[in-house]
Amino acid sequence: MVKYKLIYFDLMGRGEIPRLMFKTAGIEFEDYRISLAQWPEFKKSFYGRSYWESSRIDSICETVGDYEHDIDRLFDQEETQEVKAFVKKRYEEEKIPKIFGILETLLKENNDGDGFFVGEKISMADFVVFVFIDVGIRTMFTFKEPTGFPKLTAHLKRMKEVPQIKEWMEIRPKTPY
Repeated sequence: MVKYKLIYFDLMGRGEIPRLMFKTAGIEFEDYRISLAQWPEFKKSFYGRSYWESSRIDSICETVGDYEHDIDRLFDQEETQEVKAFVKKRYEEEKIPKIFGILETLLKENNDGDGFFVGEKISMADFVVFVFIDVGIRTMFTFKEPTGFPKLTAHLKRMKEVPQIKEWMEIRPKTPY
């Protein structure tokens, strides 16, 4: 059986919501708590080296999230096929080129787009953009590569060449998206 592990501060805060949900659903979980003193060391792996970098990562992730909203409508069981077809066509014609342009610009703002979205190493923003395009866009729309956006295309290639990502992509379960 799956054992869930909730990692949060040694506080109630926002962590109390999933704790209450686990308890109410009768689901066992490990309540792993970290102290505020441990947080700086714990968070630095993919979330930037400064508050500015963390804010930038959040901004990029939220930008992608704004564009994922319409994709979610394609899975809504209450939407008619006509609405889904309209949403998909509009997304392909208008939204995909727009988000690719935004992402290209954001990427160029760091090291002229020749590295990662924020800082000198891979961050959560890079993972979010990669999965958004590789899983969301490529599997659901006719776009296969962000042509006309060379920095974004190179970034996707860089991400695929990260040894751990490359290995995971080879062994992960095959699903439609």
